[in-house]
Amino acid sequence: MNFNFSQTQQDLYELVGYMARERFSRRAEEADRLGRLPLDNLRDLYESGLLGLTISRKHGGMGSGVMGEDPTLYLLAVEQVARTDLSTAHCLHIHLHACHLIDQVCTEEQRKILLAPVLERGALIGAVGSEPGRTSRGVYMLNTVAQRFPEGVMLNGKKNYATLADAAEFMIVFATLKGESPVEGHIGVAVPRNANGYHIVQDSWNPIGMRAAVSPDIVLDNCLVPDSLIIGEPGVYPGERWQARHYLSLSAQYLGAAEGLFDSLTEYIPQRGTAGEQFTQLRLGEIRVLIDSIRWLVYRSAWLWTKGDLQQAELFSLVARHHATRTVMEVMDKAAQIAGSHALTGSGKFQRMLRDLRLHTLHSNVDKTAATIGRYHLGQNFDITDRL
Repeated sequence: MNFNFSQTQQDLYELVGYMARERFSRRAEEADRLGRLPLDNLRDLYESGLLGLTISRKHGGMGSGVMGEDPTLYLLAVEQVARTDLSTAHCLHIHLHACHLIDQVCTEEQRKILLAPVLERGALIGAVGSEPGRTSRGVYMLNTVAQRFPEGVMLNGKKNYATLADAAEFMIVFATLKGESPVEGHIGVAVPRNANGYHIVQDSWNPIGMRAAVSPDIVLDNCLVPDSLIIGEPGVYPGERWQARHYLSLSAQYLGAAEGLFDSLTEYIPQRGTAGEQFTQLRLGEIRVLIDSIRWLVYRSAWLWTKGDLQQAELFSLVARHHATRTVMEVMDKAAQIAGSHALTGSGKFQRMLRDLRLHTLHSNVDKTAATIGRYHLGQNFDITDRL
C-alpha cells in the first residue's frame, strides 16, 4: 500500500486546492448568508473537467468513484473543496455519487440522456432517498410510492434533504413499487426538473449550517416519468449495497473541513497574540494529530476498494466514517477552545465552518456504525447500509 499520490492525483489535488482558496473561499460567506447554491463554484469545477470525476473513462469521465479505476481521485477533490467550503463539497458529493450510480447500473441509452449533458455542458444531477420519518422506519422503508402504468411510473410522496433540487436537471428519487417489498421493489427514478407533479417546497431549507448546500423538501403529486428513466433494475440499489458506497466521501468532507479549521487557526492565533502560550501549542498539536489520523483511514479505505473484497472495503469505510465523525467533533471543540469566543462572533470562515461541520456530522449515527462493526466481528447478521 503506497500513500504517495500519482501524478494525476497530485495535479488534481493542487488544481482543486487552488480553486478552493482563490475562488470558492471568496464566495462562501455570501452564499452562506443568502442560503444560495454555489453554482459559480460548480461551474468552475465543470470547466476544469471535474463534474465527470466518477464517470468511467470509457463513458467520457475520469474513472473515479469507489467502483472505478481510482477511488482516491474524487475523494481528493471533495476533501480540497471542503477545506474552504463544506457546502460546495457536499453538493459535489451528491452530484458525483448520482453520476457514479448511473454510470455503473444504467443502459447505454440512459447514459446518453443523463450523463452526456454533464460532460458537455455541466448539467447537475441530484439524488434523494430521505423523507420525513425514514430514520425511525429504516433506510429502505419508504413512503414514496411508484405505481406502474403503460406510460411509465407515477410517483407520489414527499422527500426532504433534496440537495441540488433547485438546480439539478434530473433528481434521482428513490421509491417503492406499489405492492412490492421495500427491497425488491426499491427503485430510483430520474425525475426531470420540469416534470409535471414535481414540486420544490420553497423556503423549506433554513438550517444553522450548510446553508449554501440548499436541500429543500420536494413533493411528488401524480408525477409520471417514463420507464426509460428508471435507474437500473428494481432492487439494484439495496441489492448491490449502493448506500454503503457513498459513506467514504462524507469522511473526506470531514477531513477537508478539519483541515480548513486548522488553516484558520494557524492564521488567526498569531493575530490574537496567543501563539506563544503552551496551552495553545498543545491543543494545536493535538488537532494536527487528530486530522492526520482521519486522513490515513480515508486513504486506506479508498485503496481497499481497488482490492476486490467489497465487504471489507465497505466495513473499513464504516471504520473511517466513524472515526472521522467522532474525531472531527473533538477537533471542533479544541479549535473553539484556543480560538476563543471572539472568533465565533459576527461572520467569517471559522464561525461558518464550525456551524457547517457540526450540522453535517449529524448525518452519521456513530453508535449504530460501531454496533454494525461489532456485529460483524461477533459473526452476527448485520446491515451495512442501515442509517449510519
